Amino acid sequence: MSITSAKGLLTNLRLPESGSGQLLREAVYTTLRRAMIDGTLPPGTRLRDQDIAEQLDVSRMPVREAVRRLSDEGLVVAEASRWTKVAPIDFDAASRIYPIIQSLECLALDLSSSSIGPAHIATLKEANAELEQALSGGDPLAASAADDRFHQVILDAAANRELKAIVVDMKMRVHRVEVGYFGGTITSGESCRQHAEMIEALERHDLSTARAALEANWSGSIERAQQRRSHGDGLHTHERNA
Repeated sequence: MSITSAKGLLTNLRLPESGSGQLLREAVYTTLRRAMIDGTLPPGTRLRDQDIAEQLDVSRMPVREAVRRLSDEGLVVAEASRWTKVAPIDFDAASRIYPIIQSLECLALDLSSSSIGPAHIATLKEANAELEQALSGGDPLAASAADDRFHQVILDAAANRELKAIVVDMKMRVHRVEVGYFGGTITSGESCRQHAEMIEALERHDLSTARAALEANWSGSIERAQQRRSHGDGLHTHERNA
């Protein structure tokens, strides 16, 4: 994988508003992590503490702390005294993460089944309509956002903070693969149909059918990802040349 200069890419980095309540070191970490996951800082981008600190208008200390954390998470790789850069995308890791998310979301559905009401159903329908519209319009990033909104309803209804934190973290890791390999999403029209089946089942309080639709939804995503990977579909230039 070639090393890319970050100078021009860093101009897109912005810290959250000061009123967000985040500590500075956490804000720097969150900003860099999100940039690596959404492709703002693509694989191979060289990371220099001073350049990042200047762009974010902070000292080098919180930048160094953030880079160390990101290295521990596998998003940054370094060679002592030579360079630090954004790590390559590990598709194989994503193929291991998808089944984990599938299992955890099914658990969230089990936990939320008794608390899902009309407001949840309305939000699920809105998100699925947004997903269908985004797919029809050929907007993969909007489709990914709508799909996330749909599944977030189930996580929120489960009211389990620890479960939600794990799933959100896993999804962020998968999103990096989806951006890097598939332009932003692996959802399809089949996802919309499975979502609709889940909504109908939840409306009639049929948990087993809703669960089956959710499992099929994730199984379809896993299969599409593997098929596109094997065919090289959507593989971005920086990964082909890595």
